[in-house]
Amino acid sequence: MSARVRAAGMATFNEGRICVEKHQVIIAGAGPAGATCAKALHDRGIDVLVIDRARFPRHKTCSGVLFGQTQVLLRSYFGSLPPASVYCTEPEIKASAIREWKPDAGYCRYVWEIDKDGQAFPDVYHNIRRADFDHWLIAQSGAQFREGCSLSAAHSGPDGLRITVRDGGRESRLACDYLIGADGGNSTVRKILDPRWAVDSPTVLAYQTYNYFQSAGDLPAGQWAVFFKPEIGDILCCVHQKDDTLVLCVGGFKRRSLKKSMQAFREFLTRAFGVIFSDQKRDEGCLIRMAPPNPGRDRVLLAGEAGGFIYLNGEGISAAMDSGHRAAMSVAEALQSGGSALNRYQAGSADIVAHMQTCMQQLHFLSAGPPA
Repeated sequence: MSARVRAAGMATFNEGRICVEKHQVIIAGAGPAGATCAKALHDRGIDVLVIDRARFPRHKTCSGVLFGQTQVLLRSYFGSLPPASVYCTEPEIKASAIREWKPDAGYCRYVWEIDKDGQAFPDVYHNIRRADFDHWLIAQSGAQFREGCSLSAAHSGPDGLRITVRDGGRESRLACDYLIGADGGNSTVRKILDPRWAVDSPTVLAYQTYNYFQSAGDLPAGQWAVFFKPEIGDILCCVHQKDDTLVLCVGGFKRRSLKKSMQAFREFLTRAFGVIFSDQKRDEGCLIRMAPPNPGRDRVLLAGEAGGFIYLNGEGISAAMDSGHRAAMSVAEALQSGGSALNRYQAGSADIVAHMQTCMQQLHFLSAGPPA
């Protein structure tokens, strides 16, 4: 191992009167991109710290379904699929059971994953609890993990990067050779690199509720039903069962009231399919920025949704894991051999970008185009 890669374990130094904690790599975000990146670095003996503003396990707006490519990547990068405790009561959803409903024609197949570079993936998907999955994934990384810790600033220093974080109301300084932004579609790291990104990018808001129910009515058991109803949402609206709840998702551009959209969707499912809802368990939301991918700048790399890496119709876990792993390998090679991690990352993720372009050609996600 090169002398430039030290055994895992933080260092400290004084900068004026301030004691600064130093790591080779800091990763902002402990989702699939951050956890996969952290594991690849930790396995190579690189000192890496992962921070996340949330405390785990935490809920996250997501279908909570592991598509075929994600399963392949989990076996490749983590050595196994998650344990049984992560799966829902009904642990499988077949690709053929994801179906779009049309008023005049009934159900037809809805495609949410396509082959990549000629490789077909498993067509039986896994229905998981996303909070438990992410918690398991970051634990498997083996890396140092600081939860409840949010990044607020980053800038270049004389010998690397200086990071300001807030942890439990306390502000502190960290230093690193590389920063990986894996902090999602509202990435603080990407905003630091490109302040106009959050302003200029067309944005879709997604809103999801978990609903107890007395009857699923005529909704077919084990099916994930997709609807395109512009009067309800600007993107698809969908429903599938997770344990003892029906998960409903709607979405729209900024001017749409998603609370009203969700109420309209519930009323539609009751009217058209006889669904009888009871109490709502919880709700959650997120945003999806419709911007071109950005791998980062200098010693700051972006992975997952922070880098704009997302696949067909908003599927993000597989793109997050793969880009996180590519970012880690690029940084590891730069630490060991010198040269530009960013250039390696751009070259090493070219197939991901190419697959995104293929996905865009087959996009079937929007009920209406982005606002002018």
